Amino acid sequence: MDLTRASLLREMLTGTELGSRTTEFAHSLRRFTTRTGGLMLFGPADDEPWHLTAHLDDELHRAGVEDIRPSLVRWAPPPDAPPHLAIGLDRLQDAGRGESLLVVAEENPAETLLERISDVRRRGTTIFSIGNGDQELTSLSHETLVPELLVPDGFGWTSRRIELEFDHDEPQTAVPLTDLEPQAAEGFEMAQHLVSLAAADADAGQPGWRRRLRAAIERLSGEPA
Repeated sequence: MDLTRASLLREMLTGTELGSRTTEFAHSLRRFTTRTGGLMLFGPADDEPWHLTAHLDDELHRAGVEDIRPSLVRWAPPPDAPPHLAIGLDRLQDAGRGESLLVVAEENPAETLLERISDVRRRGTTIFSIGNGDQELTSLSHETLVPELLVPDGFGWTSRRIELEFDHDEPQTAVPLTDLEPQAAEGFEMAQHLVSLAAADADAGQPGWRRRLRAAIERLSGEPA
């Protein structure tokens, strides 16, 4: 899913629980990552979160946010891996306060993964997770996102076509969402795209009360604050 399609999807989901929760999750990720280079992504050895790492890096770079560009922590990077793909488990031993570990695990995490997460948490690192609701991972996480519980009917697990709504006075050149994305939009992947977009929001690093105040001003004035 490219940037245009992901942005369209996010706009469509404005006001839904999925749209709201992914935005809150991403903003918390920005807010609690206060050390430069302190955002780490981690996952199962056989399903490392390359996808989300790449999208987060692209969106943060595009937004000019360079201090928390993400790093992918790998279980066993090959010796000839380029620097950004050569970060191994030693990085977790150096983690501490002001840093965040974002765990992405679509399946139930193995005990070895949970042990690593627990060690990092004890060092004061904030744990975020995107998972399937696994109880152990949830208990280790300061904040967790379970896409399967949030995806609206028609996205990902049903075959119903989702028609985009248009102003009838405008030319209808767009096509149904199922045609925009040839494969059915899976909720887990969808949530990752939404998180990466929301992490680059201009107000993502602001305290919650500042964002709510800004939103209230915009609603009253009709203009961006």
